[in-house]
Amino acid sequence: MLKFENVAEVGDRIRGYDFESSKDYFIEGIVTAKGWIKHPETGVELYKGYTINIDKDGVKNEGKRTGDIGYVPFESTFDYDERIKVIKKG
Repeated sequence: MLKFENVAEVGDRIRGYDFESSKDYFIEGIVTAKGWIKHPETGVELYKGYTINIDKDGVKNEGKRTGDIGYVPFESTFDYDERIKVIKKG
């Protein structure tokens, strides 16, 4: 099992941080799917994670990703304990 695979379920609101060193960089939204993240054109499986509708973007990102679909990996090379946070259970 991957590190954050069982942290959230579809319908939960999560926040995924971009960097351990700053809480100003993140994406937040409702989980719409979990499992394999596939390349949008080829369909090749890339990694496992959460798919979210981004409705809140970090201060330092100036909301540039708000309205986009985001992908939050269950595990990454640069992982740390609080990289994914459940804001509200669905």
